[in-house]
Amino acid sequence: MKKLNIKVVFIQVLGMIFLINGILQLRFFSVAEKVMCARKHFQGQKSEDWNRLFPTKDAVFNFWPNVYIWIFFGLIIGIVLVSFLNWKRKLSSLNSLLVAMILYILLRFKFFRKETVSELFRSVRVAISDDFATQCLIEGIIFTLAGLTILYLSVHPRFLKSQNTAEI
Repeated sequence: MKKLNIKVVFIQVLGMIFLINGILQLRFFSVAEKVMCARKHFQGQKSEDWNRLFPTKDAVFNFWPNVYIWIFFGLIIGIVLVSFLNWKRKLSSLNSLLVAMILYILLRFKFFRKETVSELFRSVRVAISDDFATQCLIEGIIFTLAGLTILYLSVHPRFLKSQNTAEI
């Protein structure tokens, strides 16, 4: 019988958090100039680039949803990857379902939009570069690779032979 492994679920959730945050940071890198302009504008500072970057009201209203949709894309990519890895190692499909449910709950609490994980590493990010785009690029690459590595190692046989399994 296939077994549900709680330890693997928690490791996969951690890997997914890093993967999604990395994909979001790479998206921030691709629109870094607009992000900085929008943040300055909404903090009460007038930006001279506002009219150039956001020529219409529709451009303003569509900007943040177009950025944050990448959280959902990262979630879909990660769930497919987790499901494939669990299927390949013959783990229970409940592992993938639990990971998806936990990430959906985090998504509903705006965990990724608040950049909770990025805040933990903000001092390292600022020490590397003063440029926001470079910071997002470095953080995005590191987090994406860390997330993929954690997901790959989560189904390593060493983690599968734990006592936190339940028969289904």
